[in-house]
Amino acid sequence: MGRWFGVMMLIGALTACASGAELQRDYVADPLTVEAPSSPNWALSAPREVETASAPTRETPIYATGPEELKAAFQAVAMADERVTPFAPLNQSDTDNQLFAFVQRSAMLGFPDVISVRVLDLGAGDAGQRASLAVFSRSVYGYSDFGVNAARVDRWLSALDAQIPRVAGR
Repeated sequence: MGRWFGVMMLIGALTACASGAELQRDYVADPLTVEAPSSPNWALSAPREVETASAPTRETPIYATGPEELKAAFQAVAMADERVTPFAPLNQSDTDNQLFAFVQRSAMLGFPDVISVRVLDLGAGDAGQRASLAVFSRSVYGYSDFGVNAARVDRWLSALDAQIPRVAGR
């Protein structure tokens, strides 16, 4: 057991060294166009009205607010979680500044998961402004994540529901 634990600690130390620039370059992806990996270590949430390149694993609600308010509320929810750090603004191809990302590291070994988010302006509806999110959360290392990414997306969207009302019927 001692040898195995030592190996795991070494792996954890090496993965913790992965720089934010490397993670951002290699793992941040637009949730609308990302091709999901063949491994089960990811989750994608999007509203049913929005087309995505990969099939979502869950549905994101439509909120009765504008995109800037939704973005600020979601960022606050994400940053309230443990071991979460934001990436620098993703301006290279994001002309409307609605794509952003976070890294969250596991508690024990510091393995990084990257969470990419796109705010979607769905325009005005019968009840006013409408906006939603596409969220892609994935593990950087390993094949399986034991449901961690799906649980994170669900947890963050539930916390968002407590702050911003959904469009009626959504």
